[in-house]
Amino acid sequence: MKLMSKSLYFLTFFLTLSSQIGFVKAQSYPNLKREQISQKFKPRVDNKRNPVTDGGATRGKSCLTKKELLIPLTPLNLVGLTVAKHPTFFWNMPDSIAKSLNFTIFADGETEPLYKTKLPIRNAAGIMSFTLPQNAPPLEINQTYKWSVNVICDPEDSSANIRMSAWVERIEADTSLIQNLKNSDSRNLSNVYGEAGIWYEGLNSIIQQRCIQPNNLAVKIKWRQFLESAGLKDIISQKLINSCLVNNK
Repeated sequence: MKLMSKSLYFLTFFLTLSSQIGFVKAQSYPNLKREQISQKFKPRVDNKRNPVTDGGATRGKSCLTKKELLIPLTPLNLVGLTVAKHPTFFWNMPDSIAKSLNFTIFADGETEPLYKTKLPIRNAAGIMSFTLPQNAPPLEINQTYKWSVNVICDPEDSSANIRMSAWVERIEADTSLIQNLKNSDSRNLSNVYGEAGIWYEGLNSIIQQRCIQPNNLAVKIKWRQFLESAGLKDIISQKLINSCLVNNK
């Protein structure tokens, strides 16, 4: 009888301990399953195709140290959308001995730049970013712009420079997007923007999650899914160079 009582005691203790461990695990990763669900970029039906005049990424002659390309982080063959007056732009910077680059943005059809600046290049390859500063002219709603990065390999010979360009269009945030953003926390912003087809803020949101939680499994999965859905799977493994501490001038 005593043996049976002891057995029942240990069985009860084991079941209680197991349930507590399961509860702790569930509390530790409460949103993992939800965050893994379809973190994809979904272009709008009316997304514009990239203008045929866009040259894309090209290689310079001298300052690349590896066989890599300067690549804009934009959805493949589409004009990326933004709802921001001063959005953040991202590109993959190859390993290079260059010390600086020129960032320029033009309104479509204009010959004078809306804004241009020179940026230093850190001695590292990976994803670089630049946020259009508040003192720059804002992007206009329903206007398309061409932004470009020109890596200065040789100040005396511009033909040796590495160039790339991409497109952005600012649209007005509709009521549904505004409401969804109000109802979302920072962890879910990339989902909201991705579902709405807003590329630049969606990408920026998920990059900021990477900055805050670089080792978080759910964030890594979201990052992979977001880039793959936009045709940028080759960029997934690249590290962030200055996106977590952007210093614009």
